[in-house]
Amino acid sequence: MHQPIVVTADSLHVRSGPGRSFSITNKLTKNTRLSVSDRQGDWYYVESSGIQGWVFKKFTKTVALRSVQPSMQVAQRQPVYTLSKSLQHLKGKTIIIDAGHGGKDKGAIGTQGTYEKDLTLRTALILQNKLQKEGAHVILTRTRDEYVLLSQRTLQSTKADAFISVHYNSTNSSQLTGLMTYYYHQHQDSPLTHSIHQSLIEHAKLKDKGERFGNYYVLRENTRPSTLIELGFLSNEREETYINSISYQQMITSAIAEGLNHYFQNKEKTQTHL
Repeated sequence: MHQPIVVTADSLHVRSGPGRSFSITNKLTKNTRLSVSDRQGDWYYVESSGIQGWVFKKFTKTVALRSVQPSMQVAQRQPVYTLSKSLQHLKGKTIIIDAGHGGKDKGAIGTQGTYEKDLTLRTALILQNKLQKEGAHVILTRTRDEYVLLSQRTLQSTKADAFISVHYNSTNSSQLTGLMTYYYHQHQDSPLTHSIHQSLIEHAKLKDKGERFGNYYVLRENTRPSTLIELGFLSNEREETYINSISYQQMITSAIAEGLNHYFQNKEKTQTHL
């Protein structure tokens, strides 16, 4: 996308997510130039000169590409990660995306102050957009910064074809890095977990920490194929910076979509041979 814009208000808040309920991470002054790399409704995700976050579209205007400063031209040349192929097996599928934590439950807090609850929702919204473009019916357990009971999250999945709970990791050790995925019911959940995990490892430049059994409520009390994914460590400063980038968010959501497509493709093959 990478549309150049300029701030028109005297001051403009940069937020951690696409909405006024998200925390303020920076403040911009009038005439600041930025590069838009994503959009959710009336909110732009911007990247430029070390600034990353969401700004309200109303207080900006687009500018001609020729007037963009050199630092922005570099940002424009960065590749945007898109789906590598048509994901035809997603069409018509009902998929629940559970953005972990929310509201009073902040989840993990990164070394640079990233709230897990904000990052999981950001990932969920990007993933929702990609899956819908492939014809899937997508339901989010939350669409804003709100607290949702675990029982309400699983209740929404009763007729779903797949349930994905999105999380980011944290530990007392600042050295640990990597991603991992969890399942609870071996027969029901493991195939979904495996397909998504393999796709994540193929595309993400993170350490493979494996597929694991996880005794989590949203998996244990779920009657549909379910997985919980931990997409990196906020407790590692370098990894926190990486997983906050739009390039990582685009890459990781494309990987999840491709993993889902592979899961449904394999399931259809199995059913035709029964």
